[in-house]
Amino acid sequence: MTTGWLATLLKEQPNPFPLLATRGQMFNASAAAQNTTVTGATSFATTTPTFLLDVPADTTAIPAYMSLNQAGTVAGGAVSVLMEADNADRYTSGGTAATVLNKKTTGGQVARSALYSATSSPIVATNAYGVRIMGLVTGEDVSPAEGVITEIVWTPAGGIELLTGPAAWLVYTYAASTGPTWLWSFSWAEVRTVDV
Repeated sequence: MTTGWLATLLKEQPNPFPLLATRGQMFNASAAAQNTTVTGATSFATTTPTFLLDVPADTTAIPAYMSLNQAGTVAGGAVSVLMEADNADRYTSGGTAATVLNKKTTGGQVARSALYSATSSPIVATNAYGVRIMGLVTGEDVSPAEGVITEIVWTPAGGIELLTGPAAWLVYTYAASTGPTWLWSFSWAEVRTVDV
């Protein structure tokens, strides 16, 4: 089996992110303004994720980081957060394209994948299911009181995901009656699929 340079790198270094950042192949994404929030749903539906990374053909995306911090309006009950990886093109329409910046702020490549949030309009996704890679239920709280943790941070502790396009990374957030509101940021790496 022929393998690309990324497979060789992973044999020597299980964490590829520092090298990919220096090569200009890692990206940060957030809302267009620092204080812009996104509101999740009031129930779960596979067709309405809160966030969706759309990975095109000939590109492999490697999710690196997700941060969600409850803010603004308190959700209407316990908050569920589900993360999914899928080997299909799930993006149909809608959503707001995130602002994307290469971690190598000068001289890095332009992202081929697009991250959408449900900031100003719902994301419409194909009704399908890949595999859940993270799930949790947490309390609804935006309190600044000492000791209250309102941030959810995900990193690939169980090993990296290689989302070979067309593929999708989806995050669903929801709570009863009032959806949860988030400040948010995401990070991922991209390589050409032939290099995997």
